[in-house]
Amino acid sequence: MYRKVVRGRRALNLVLLLTIATGLLGSAAYAADLKLPAIFSDHAVLQQKAPVPVWGWGEPGANVTVTVARNSKSATVGPDGRWRVDLAPMKAGGPYELTVASGDRQIVLKDILIGEVWFASGQSNMQWSIKNTDNWEQEVAQCANDKIRIAMIFREVSTTPLDDVRGLTPWAPCTSESMTNCYNGEGFSAVSYYFAKYVQAKLRVPVGIVNTSWGGTRIEPWTPPVGFEGLPSLAGILADIRMNTPNSAEYQAALRDAIAKAEAWIPAAKQALEAGAFPPALPTIASASTLNGSGSPTALYNAMVAPLVPYANRGFIWYQGESNRGEGMLYRDKMEALIKGWRAVWNDDKLACYYVQLAPFNYGNSPQALPEIWEAQSAALGIPGTGMAVINDIANVSDIHPRNKNDVGKRLALLALNKTYGKGVKCEGPTFDRFKVEGNEMRVYFKHARSLKTRDGAAPTWFALCGPDGVYHPANAAIEGSHLVLTANGVSTPVAVRFAWDHIAEPNLLNEADLPASAFRAGAVPVDGPLRAYVPEAHDMQVVYALDPTQAAVSNGNVVYDVDNRKEFEGKTIERIGYLLLLIAQDGSAQWVYTEMDPFTQNVNLIGVPTPEARFQQDLSNLVVKSNIQAVPNGNLSKGAIELWSCNYGPENARGIAGASKEKFDFGDTIAPDASIGYGCLQINDIAAGTTLLAYNNHRGGRDADVGIGNCPGDQPDWTFSKSAQKYASGRLLVVVKVAAGAAAGK
Repeated sequence: MYRKVVRGRRALNLVLLLTIATGLLGSAAYAADLKLPAIFSDHAVLQQKAPVPVWGWGEPGANVTVTVARNSKSATVGPDGRWRVDLAPMKAGGPYELTVASGDRQIVLKDILIGEVWFASGQSNMQWSIKNTDNWEQEVAQCANDKIRIAMIFREVSTTPLDDVRGLTPWAPCTSESMTNCYNGEGFSAVSYYFAKYVQAKLRVPVGIVNTSWGGTRIEPWTPPVGFEGLPSLAGILADIRMNTPNSAEYQAALRDAIAKAEAWIPAAKQALEAGAFPPALPTIASASTLNGSGSPTALYNAMVAPLVPYANRGFIWYQGESNRGEGMLYRDKMEALIKGWRAVWNDDKLACYYVQLAPFNYGNSPQALPEIWEAQSAALGIPGTGMAVINDIANVSDIHPRNKNDVGKRLALLALNKTYGKGVKCEGPTFDRFKVEGNEMRVYFKHARSLKTRDGAAPTWFALCGPDGVYHPANAAIEGSHLVLTANGVSTPVAVRFAWDHIAEPNLLNEADLPASAFRAGAVPVDGPLRAYVPEAHDMQVVYALDPTQAAVSNGNVVYDVDNRKEFEGKTIERIGYLLLLIAQDGSAQWVYTEMDPFTQNVNLIGVPTPEARFQQDLSNLVVKSNIQAVPNGNLSKGAIELWSCNYGPENARGIAGASKEKFDFGDTIAPDASIGYGCLQINDIAAGTTLLAYNNHRGGRDADVGIGNCPGDQPDWTFSKSAQKYASGRLLVVVKVAAGAAAGK
């Protein structure tokens, strides 16, 4: 970069100084050379019908002229070595030459087309190579199209925005060679290719697609700092970013504070030295950890997107979310941050964003975590200039990378053709609009559906209705023109509905354009519904926790409650504790049990799904039981007991309970001495009758959890290892308490 060679010690210091300056100023290294960013190369596509920024580096003060066809603009290189021109809008066409001239230096790029430019980003399903998809060899053999140009950014991270990418496969016409040799032989993104293919075929103008993606990444690394601004739910991320940005007010304030403390530390340290004592701790800058990994907020934006700004484009397609599964509606805010952020850095509020709703996949646990991401993705449609491609009909629940990427790219293209280019093609499947209750029926109405059908000719699948008991029951669905009529066994008055609410849901509902319906839920589910429906006499009990034990979500090793009201009960004396377990069979029939007892603890944090701090194996006082299962004793029981812990356990009869087995898991087991999280057990037992009243084991097992009422008919009476959650369509576990109004909490 700096061509002058200076020798000696002063030269070494100067080289060191220049090296530091280069790292801080970035473009200063280009000051003596006329240079373009790597995204400008032979075979590039420039955006039609919009100003086209062209920028780069040169000799400060020099004049630079950029010309494409008869379109020419000039600029003066600034003191920082940077220059930029904005070419006037151009019509689709080419090939042209793009020339950049400054004095006796000149750059000439050949075979430049004017057309439509799109970026493609996300994680592995967007990165996924054409070589790992259905019928790829046949597709690649016939893919040659000079009016489709492809480029791919190499995977890199950076703590600060880079001036240029560190590596890329530059622009190339779409051929079998460029498609398969892209990114050192990895192959070009299948979704990106198919999107460009269908857009180009309809518009008949050149289309350029730039893929910048990385498998396994979250959404936060792709988001610029400005995107996180103004979103209260993401304020913590923004604060972390600012504390890692040396020129931010927050970081500089922290640095000034650290300097002041360091200046005060030196005299104190000297005094300690003279006194033969230890000095106080050396002060440090109170900053967060360095954001330098592929999972760190802004790290991928800095390295793989920022260097492309302000390359003119129409919008971007996005396929990501698997790595953010479990965040629910928070992901909607993160999508807003991404979209708002990219629009801000490109200074284009109309930049389109079309994204893919994640495919169904068996994640093994937390079966509702994926539907909650689907819900967040649907909610992001409220952001102007967006569209969502639904793919729940072309997935593979055993493969997180479905091989059918053709239809994925095509559906994204349909969104662009309709919403960006006004082509009037059908681009959206049935989307929930509203429902109306008529007796025991619910009529569900959809947008984007002049008529409804199923892809297999059978009745619509994956619908469920909720009644006053607060539990979802499998629903029967019948098509009536453009709406559905739903009924469910056990639901006399529907209050809520949900559709495709499971990570393996592959529903069959389509509209007249053969596009699938997206998952949804609607209505108000009564939190205490099962308690009021089945145990009205427990009217003074209040819900602390609620969840579906047949498919509980897990985050960071902890079960995620649907309802968590524990803070409302802190500081209050508990007079009674109750557990209600309701299980809904696949045919919609319900079985339930309610147990209520004197408190075995006053700590409301220890009465729910057990944590390592909760270890209870003891008798219960004044146990009352009510159930619709004949084998379960009802009424006041003389000898009840609880087993509640999060660790592993054995069948040995630790308490020496009469009638309990030493070989089988029942009402007399042994807690492991290690309190760390293991299999886990929550059981209420009738010792006198030798009956398990209520069991919920393997709490973090999702659909492999053990749930049961009464004794298990299998080998282990208390349902351990039964994986019985799989048998049920849904369930509900309520943990309730009665508190003494105005009394202080006990010990």
